[in-house]
Amino acid sequence: MSAGDQPQQPPAPPGGPTRDPFAEARESWERHAEFFDELWGDEGDDYHQNLFAPAAERLLGLQRGHRVVEFACGNGAFARRLAAEGIEVSASDVSAPLIEAAERRTGAAGVEGIAFSVVDACDEMEVRRIGALKPPFDAAACIMGVMSMPALRPMFGGAHRIVKPRGAFAVVTLHPAFATAAVSLSKGAEDADEDDPRAQDGVRVTRYLSRYMMHGITSVKQPERQLYFHRPLAELLADAFAAGWTLDGAEELPAAGAVTDSPLIWGKLPEIPMALALRFRKPA
Repeated sequence: MSAGDQPQQPPAPPGGPTRDPFAEARESWERHAEFFDELWGDEGDDYHQNLFAPAAERLLGLQRGHRVVEFACGNGAFARRLAAEGIEVSASDVSAPLIEAAERRTGAAGVEGIAFSVVDACDEMEVRRIGALKPPFDAAACIMGVMSMPALRPMFGGAHRIVKPRGAFAVVTLHPAFATAAVSLSKGAEDADEDDPRAQDGVRVTRYLSRYMMHGITSVKQPERQLYFHRPLAELLADAFAAGWTLDGAEELPAAGAVTDSPLIWGKLPEIPMALALRFRKPA
């Protein structure tokens, strides 16, 4: 999903998102794993380090010795961040090449306490198998992954089975009301003085309530656009509630102040949140 107005975007794959969205989403992350691994590096990009990961940590409130299951872990940046604090992590991703990159970077860094595995979070039985042989996890996390998932209920349902009662599940996603493909930058009133609030940059939203999929980007440098899935907040919450989770925490995350050196529009919008962090809780 495009995180901002970009004048030159990579091309979409030929034919558009007309075939199996589950297969296309997986194959895209497999095909471009090397590019994203280099883009994210050992610690994730600036947005991950300064915005997304800190929000997840605040909501989870983890302590040394806790056990966490992570979905859509990418090349393992968040897992390594937690492991450095003495937290045991079972990290998974649908992309085998990204898991290979995660294992390679983690080994090179000498980080211990992480078990990586290839898991399709859109398959509830695969999610359940992560915790089949161990006690329940203390918490779960999914950072910037739900936009790439055609279905969320399997992940929520599986996680509910392998997280202990009162355990938390932190989900960080692009804000569904603002950071979507249906958003454009608004410059305010053309005839307003510079000090007039109407002159401030903002966003114009033209579509929100309907669900849709589209080819978008996370970087203008990527070789081609990927398949992303927009769903309104009510639908995201409904999938979590249907699996038995309750919502007991949330943060709306503006990029302004957290990320200073970025070509995306979000650094100019202190009043418009780029991302949304939610904390779900498994009832006792």
